[in-house]
Amino acid sequence: MNVMEQAAALAAEGKVGSAIDLLEQAVAMGEESAELCLYIAKLCHSINELRAFANWCHEAVRIDPNHAEPHFLLGRELHRTRRWGEAEETLALALSMPTLAAADRAEAERLHSEAAAEHARYRAANPGFSNI
Repeated sequence: MNVMEQAAALAAEGKVGSAIDLLEQAVAMGEESAELCLYIAKLCHSINELRAFANWCHEAVRIDPNHAEPHFLLGRELHRTRRWGEAEETLALALSMPTLAAADRAEAERLHSEAAAEHARYRAANPGFSNI
C-alpha cells in the first residue's frame, strides 16, 4: 500500500490529522508531487485548516505550474471568502489551462463570472480600494 492509500485509509477512519501527518512526512523525505500536495490540501480543507490548504495548493503550483486543479481550488476558496479580485484572477488562470477537468471548468466559469461581477461592483462603490 502506497502512502496516499495509507492516508486515504486513515482519513476514511476519521483520522484526518494522522493522514496529513503521514503525507507531510512523505514530502519531508523527498516524496513530493503536485498530486500529493493537492491531496494534503484537500484533507486540510476538510478540517477547515485554510492556511495549510492554501499553502499546499501553492506548493502543488510550485511543483507543477501547469496543473489547473490547485488554481481552481484556490479560486473557489477565494470566491467563498468573498475575495473577489483574487478569486477573479485565480479562476481566470485556472480557466486558461486546458487541463482543467470539464466539471471543474463549468464551476470555474460560473464562479469567475460571479467574482468578476462582484469585483466590478466593489470597485465602483469603493474607488481606489481593494477587497483583499
